[in-house]
Amino acid sequence: MKTHESFAFKPAELGYFNTGSVDPVLKNFAAGCRIMGLTRGQFSLIDLIHGVLKRTGNAHVVICTWSAGIKDAHQVDWLLSTRLIRTIRLITDHSYATRQRKYAVSITDLFGPENIRTSEVHAKFVLIHNEDHKVAIRSSMNLNANKTCETFEIDEDQEIFDFYWSFCTHLFDDMPVGFVESSWTANHSLDKFFGAKQTDIFTGWSDL
Repeated sequence: MKTHESFAFKPAELGYFNTGSVDPVLKNFAAGCRIMGLTRGQFSLIDLIHGVLKRTGNAHVVICTWSAGIKDAHQVDWLLSTRLIRTIRLITDHSYATRQRKYAVSITDLFGPENIRTSEVHAKFVLIHNEDHKVAIRSSMNLNANKTCETFEIDEDQEIFDFYWSFCTHLFDDMPVGFVESSWTANHSLDKFFGAKQTDIFTGWSDL
């Protein structure tokens, strides 16, 4: 893991995308790439996921999102049925089942409670991995329609993938299965994760 003394930004493909297709976004997708952009809202997070999967080949997928639309959840299920997605794991905020009770029931039926965890989370990211690729997508987009300006970053990078993977692994090992609504349970698990990680890369940055 890089320390703050040696930290440097990775060169990136940058773009403003006023298009409904993700093909221009991913035209230079390759091992080790970083792609960053702003969108006008014509494509969504599920479009980025589908576009990346068409380039990586079938893969395992983890989605962390504050909210999820039922249409997008069904598109994930379709990608599972076509085997572009091998396995799916979903992380969302513990408030989701309260805010979207019917959607939570439907998503549980689609993915299975064993593939769902909740947390105190507003982060949005996707991890896509197989034998050849480790991809992390960070985005302002939730897993639903996004008809406004949004931002995204795509990295094909083992280190960045592993950084987010450790968080996902903790939640899937530590949290009960399914849509857990308890704020206390979610925060207790989150505190355990950050308590164990607080001396990592950001040591010495506490005054910044």
